[in-house]
Amino acid sequence: MAAEFGLPALDGLLPRAWRSDAALLQQAHAGTRAASDELVRRLLPQAHAVAWRLTGNRADAEDVVQEAFCRLWQHAPRFEPRASVSTWFLTIVRNLCMDRFRREVERADPSVLDDLVDPAATPEQHWLAGVRSARLHEALERLPARQRSALMMWAWEECDIAAIARELGLAENAVHQLLFRARTRLKTLLSGGDAHD
Repeated sequence: MAAEFGLPALDGLLPRAWRSDAALLQQAHAGTRAASDELVRRLLPQAHAVAWRLTGNRADAEDVVQEAFCRLWQHAPRFEPRASVSTWFLTIVRNLCMDRFRREVERADPSVLDDLVDPAATPEQHWLAGVRSARLHEALERLPARQRSALMMWAWEECDIAAIARELGLAENAVHQLLFRARTRLKTLLSGGDAHD
């Protein structure tokens, strides 16, 4: 039976606690009630804590842990001591919690799911916005002063062509051309190109 659990080849290399839990699992699978009771005593507290944290309520956590123990006994012969029994068992618990969560999401009313979505930007979105802002600022700095002024008046101050023309002392047609060149150059700079006069 020990060979079935892969113990003899690795026995001397495994930590004592791993060997002890693996031996208990082996004995429990063989039908030794005291071994299964001891293994439950060792595994239950942490498994219940993980399940409760992931499911959010005690009753669901208890259901998950009970199902996890059924799976543990059922799949005991496939256990390979590359990790501890407790690590393997907690993986079963986590997977069962995730399965339960997926089933609940599939059954949920889509309008309820929409209400659960947090409209605030994620940390990644904040970071990307900061990167884009820095790139935009750098690209604007590389525009010639007159193009930058015209573009900022048009885009940020929402000035019309006539107001920009008055401010810069240009004809309206010249402002149109200036804005076209500024937008083209800015687009090139933001796409990684190198714009020249």
